[in-house]
Amino acid sequence: VWAAGPENHEKILVMLRDVARPEGSVIWNKAINLDGSAEARQKAILALEGIRKAKAKDSAETVREQLNKLIENPKNDQGNEDGRMRVLMCETLGVLGDKAAVPLLVKVMEQTKENQPTIVHRAAATALGKIGDPGGVQALLTVTFRVPDEMTSKNVGERAKQALVAIGEPAIPEIVKMLKGQNQEVQKLAAAAGLDQYIVAQTAAAILGVMGSPQAVDDLIAIFPTKDCTNPAPKPKKENKDEEDEEAEDGGVEVADANLRAFLANALGLIGDPKAADTLCMCATASKNPGDMYEILTALGRVGGPKAVGCLNNAIRTAEYSDDAVTKDFRYEARWDSARLAVLAGGIDDLPKIKEAIAANTDTRVKQEMAAWDQGIAAVEKCKGDKACWLGVLRDSSANWFAREKAAFELARLADNDKTVALEIAKAYKVRDPDARVSMAWLTAKMLHGKTPCPECAAAIEAVLEAEKLSTDAKYQAAVLLARATVAKLEEGADEAPPAKKTN
Repeated sequence: VWAAGPENHEKILVMLRDVARPEGSVIWNKAINLDGSAEARQKAILALEGIRKAKAKDSAETVREQLNKLIENPKNDQGNEDGRMRVLMCETLGVLGDKAAVPLLVKVMEQTKENQPTIVHRAAATALGKIGDPGGVQALLTVTFRVPDEMTSKNVGERAKQALVAIGEPAIPEIVKMLKGQNQEVQKLAAAAGLDQYIVAQTAAAILGVMGSPQAVDDLIAIFPTKDCTNPAPKPKKENKDEEDEEAEDGGVEVADANLRAFLANALGLIGDPKAADTLCMCATASKNPGDMYEILTALGRVGGPKAVGCLNNAIRTAEYSDDAVTKDFRYEARWDSARLAVLAGGIDDLPKIKEAIAANTDTRVKQEMAAWDQGIAAVEKCKGDKACWLGVLRDSSANWFAREKAAFELARLADNDKTVALEIAKAYKVRDPDARVSMAWLTAKMLHGKTPCPECAAAIEAVLEAEKLSTDAKYQAAVLLARATVAKLEEGADEAPPAKKTN
């Protein structure tokens, strides 16, 4: 009745969408025919909704054809909802996992901001991640430098990063080239935007960090700036203005080194390979600036191992920020942060030295702050290496947040690559402390090594993100971004997951 009853087209499309059977492609392929009218637009929207819901692969070719037409001539995708049709088509191709769409989505990514709304670039990046084909890697690396976007948690750069995480290890060689300044297209785009290699390397390091693959550790360590991590001899007074200008330039390089060091430390920490501990320790307390010190200390807490715990114990005793970097009350903040990280990184055998380092502090404010870690220490003394005990702590939503965070660290070690335990950590993502949330999001993926799909884990985290999407406080932003990367790693294979076991 489609050809004979145009007045019923919208009703037919609504019915087919609700039935969600792939046989609907016979009609959906006819309905995606934009002519600039509101009626045609509404039909196309309903058809695309149906195709996505039914995962109707027989419509992929039609969607590709229509998207290409809009790229070449976007007049039928403008007005009050500029770009919406292109967004829906990109999303549909992603849901279908259509590998044949990769060259077309790359074409979408290569459009300028002047001839295509940024929301379309974002949708194309997400689609490339869902498809997971390495053919999209270069476009995902260059789009951040080609298409300026707002500084939000869902901008083009963040979407591209999550897509690269979803593609996984096949993307790493090209990202490492970018890290080393060897990606010619990225270098050209960055230069045109007035960005130096420090910014390019920071961007690459951030991507490698959330990917979490040990494959990149040696390359990250190789460019880690350490030359200013020891106290230099006092510089002689400059004789003239030229020498003063030269010193200012040197200072600028040191600042850039510190910024790069922060990004590299964060990446090494998220990867979590203990081989990074030696390099991180060299600079752990050197700069006295929270910008890079905090990231280095946090990284040591994540990589763990005897070297890292020893370095953190030293920071508990001696770390401090410079007076011009923080207010007086926070001068020793690095000490209580290091105590938290040492407790997380250490085991029962490390605890005596950690407690000794904590006890060595006499400053009243430091002692007050360090008391917050008492319940985590008590949990170590109670549970030791008992997996069941740690599971009990993790599952107890009324338990102290730090004790639960410590439980997640211990379980990630005791039950490496155990999807059942990973799911328990994912469920604990609801913990209310922002730092603990970051840990829950990170450990869920890390203990599965980015190679074991866990759609149930992804769903548990996504449920929290969805429930809080309109109320999330800004202090949770880091946890949200890492959670999205974790979901990108673990949701692969969700379609193949077995149905839930039915109960009588």
